[in-house]
Formats: sequence, C-alpha cells, structure tokens
Amino acid sequence: MARPNLTNQKTLPASAIIVYGIDATGKPKAGRFPERQAAAAKKAARSLKLAVCNVDRPALVEIVAKIPVGRVHDQGRALLPYIKRSLYDELAAAVLPARSSAAAATKAPPTKAMEAAKSRSKVFILLGFDENQKPRGARYRTSNEEELIKLSKETALNLYELKSADSISLAGALPAGKLPTTGATSVPEIRQALYSEVVVGISDDAATVPRDKLGGPLPPQKGSPESWEIIETGHLVIAQESPEYGWAEAIVVDRKDGLLTLRYRDYPKLPKFYRNYRAVALLSRGSK
Repeated sequence: MARPNLTNQKTLPASAIIVYGIDATGKPKAGRFPERQAAAAKKAARSLKLAVCNVDRPALVEIVAKIPVGRVHDQGRALLPYIKRSLYDELAAAVLPARSSAAAATKAPPTKAMEAAKSRSKVFILLGFDENQKPRGARYRTSNEEELIKLSKETALNLYELKSADSISLAGALPAGKLPTTGATSVPEIRQALYSEVVVGISDDAATVPRDKLGGPLPPQKGSPESWEIIETGHLVIAQESPEYGWAEAIVVDRKDGLLTLRYRDYPKLPKFYRNYRAVALLSRGSK
C-alpha cells in the first residue's frame, strides 16, 4: 500500500471542515469550508442533520482537494454541491474506516452476512478531563466492552456507546484509541474545541448510551448563590461550554479553592468539567 504523500499538504486548500450527507432524494452532497466559516458551517450542518468532519488526518487531506467548495449564505444556510457516490463512499470510509467492512458484509452471501453481523463490533468513545483538567478523548470499534469499562475506571473518563449515524460520524474526528492499554495517558489529549463539539453532539442524542457509572446522581440542589465567593456543592450556576455553543445551567459537584467541578443539570450523562469560580454566571433571584 502506498504511503500518503504528505509533502503536498501545504499546496492543498486550507479547509478546516467538510460537511456532508445524503439529501431527501438519496443523492450524496458535500462541501469544504475554510476555518473562518467553520462555526457557521457547523451550525448549518446541525440544523440540516448533516455530518461534519475535521480535515485533520492524511486520508482526509488527500480527499479534501476533490470536495467542492461549500457556501454559507447570510441567513446561515449552507449550500452543498452534489458529488459522485464513489467520492462520497471514499469520504465516509476515510472518516470512519470500519464502515467499509460493514458495507462489504452487506454484499456477502446471506449466511456470511449474518455471521458478519453477529461478530460486528460496536462504536464507543471515551471522553472527559484528566487530573490536570485537560480534555481527552478517543474512539474505539471493538466488541470488548469490558476492557473499555475497565479503562474508563482507570482514567476516570466517561464511556459511551454510539448508535446513531450522526454521532458515529462526529466521533470520526476523535483520534483512534488502541486496546489493550492502561493508564490515564493512554487516551490522547484533544483540543478543547473538538471536545466541545463532541459533547454538544451527543448531549441530545438519545442513542448515545453511557456505559459506566462514573457520574452518579447529581448532588441535592441548593438554588443559586448570591455571590461568587459563597459558591459551594449543590449550587446552580450558568456555565459556558464555548463561545460558539453558549451557556447552560450547571450544578456544582465540588469546589477546591477557586476551581469548580461542574455537571450540566439538564444533560446529566455528560462528563464533569471544570471552571474557575469567576468564569461562571449567577442566576437572578427570580430564576429557578
């Protein structure tokens, strides 16, 4: 197999993301967007139920040159050109290579396809923050769930099984995890922007199933504190996931000096996260 030619990467268009999917008539479409349009393109993709992938791997760097340029209108709508089915399949395989084995199974004789379906592995992600408050995450395609549960406990990271096509596509932006492995550093450190994108993507996906018990129940709520200085466990505050995704109610699960450990009130399956006590907002007295 030929190695990818990495020397030509600098000559390719500086595309940050690719938005792609199948329209209502069953035709594949895709568009590439530069970094300055990435936020608007992602927002449009979510509203249109389309998949997004970051151009951050050699296979995608090679493919992005074949993807036509997408456009974002002033109203925030994305315009994606139609592409050939062969190019769409190539893109999907590069985002999540294991899909190709699933496609091959569907073409196999009935008995072999049934055997392949039984042995087909599941898609998982490990996600969360390490002891130094650094975001970490990885994707896994495996049938060995017990080993991942063990790794989840060792690393104190949350384990999720992904079942929807949207979440599986989103997970393609995460680095591929390796098994067997142990230790906190076995799950790669990732960018905060990527972590936030995955968290937002799985927050409303009912098909994303937690496979661990790290979070547990939220602590009893004490309402909103009257000042930042008296914030303590159980208080309700407002935390920002990122400037792109806005603010949401969060419960304080721990405080050490000025560092708060938080969990989103309305999304209890999401991992805990950390903020300085001055980085959260307080609710008005009339709010609940």
